[in-house]
Amino acid sequence: MKGVKRMNKNLSYTPKRRVNLDATSYGPLIKLVIALCVLAAIVLVAVFVVMPFVNARIQSGAPLFGVATSTTEPAKQTASPLNPILTQEVKTVQFGEGYGLPTAVVDPSVFEGEILFATGASENACDRLVRLNPETGAFSNIAVTRVNDTIRYPVEDENVILYADCKTAGGGSIVRLDKTTGESAVLAEFALGTPKLLFESPYAVWTERSQDATAKVMVCDVTSGELLTLAVLNSDAYAESAPSIKSGQVIYADADTKISGYSLIRTVLLSDNSRWDFSAGSFVHDPKSAGDRWAYLSGNHDKNSDLYVSVGGGAPKKVASGVINFDITQSCVVFSRDETVYAYVFADDKTYLISETGTNAQFVMAGEDYALWRDMSDPAQILWKYIRVNG
Repeated sequence: MKGVKRMNKNLSYTPKRRVNLDATSYGPLIKLVIALCVLAAIVLVAVFVVMPFVNARIQSGAPLFGVATSTTEPAKQTASPLNPILTQEVKTVQFGEGYGLPTAVVDPSVFEGEILFATGASENACDRLVRLNPETGAFSNIAVTRVNDTIRYPVEDENVILYADCKTAGGGSIVRLDKTTGESAVLAEFALGTPKLLFESPYAVWTERSQDATAKVMVCDVTSGELLTLAVLNSDAYAESAPSIKSGQVIYADADTKISGYSLIRTVLLSDNSRWDFSAGSFVHDPKSAGDRWAYLSGNHDKNSDLYVSVGGGAPKKVASGVINFDITQSCVVFSRDETVYAYVFADDKTYLISETGTNAQFVMAGEDYALWRDMSDPAQILWKYIRVNG
């Protein structure tokens, strides 16, 4: 019987050799191409995904990481003082010896393009009024009968001038002067402090201190002499805050009883006494109105005070920090910080420098077309400066 060949169980196995790119002439080139493709992909992701995200976060004022904690938007600020406002000339109020005016010129207000001041030997001894034509620099004198120690906060319309006739120790009278007849009459008496008058004919508005930590928001119809108490403020923080009047509406700050430390801006429509509130989401001091545009501080005129604006009842927008004083016109909010005066312009959402560089400028007020400040660079010769901010 023929033998059958048996298969060897120990068959030898030769494994297939793997191709080593480094061992080929084209291997390094392929690796280089792959590396370049990966690098290009990283660059594309950075340019089209990461950078737009980072830029959007920076421009919005939100933190790069995490969730933004504020709903307010910072206003854009120009890097230099080159702007349309500065095409107007900064002018100086000429007063003192040689100009026919006493040493003190205080408490300006603006009506129909002219600026009304109280003036006298000192701030505590003003005994007459003067009106400045800001285009020509000419003054006209207005005689008043002072009963107490000093005249403060004059305001006017086409028919009357109102002012506070004050005692040095506090208290005094709110006086109406008829422009046609020259006759004066007392509209109201106040017992404490010196109320700053706000006037939109026929209504005058002021805050009157009544006790140590309380005050009343007062409104007077200067035609009829009717005097009303709009509100009683029971906190010293709000007793020190001034009201504002525009378009027949009075606004003032009061405590938000639902959120500790926060404020409401309360509105009273004088024609029918209808009322409504605006929740600011922060503390509010000195809210000021230009109709549908408001501005206010989050502190009491110190370096911790932020300036906010709201348009048409919209969410508040933070304009600046460290604001000492401010005022509002229909086109802009003028404010001071770091001894410099700026204007935030509603139309382009930007902030511009308007005072002269290198000076110690302390903003006082803005009204209609003008902003005024005191140049305190030389304490021995304080100058009033003004500029046209509208038009």
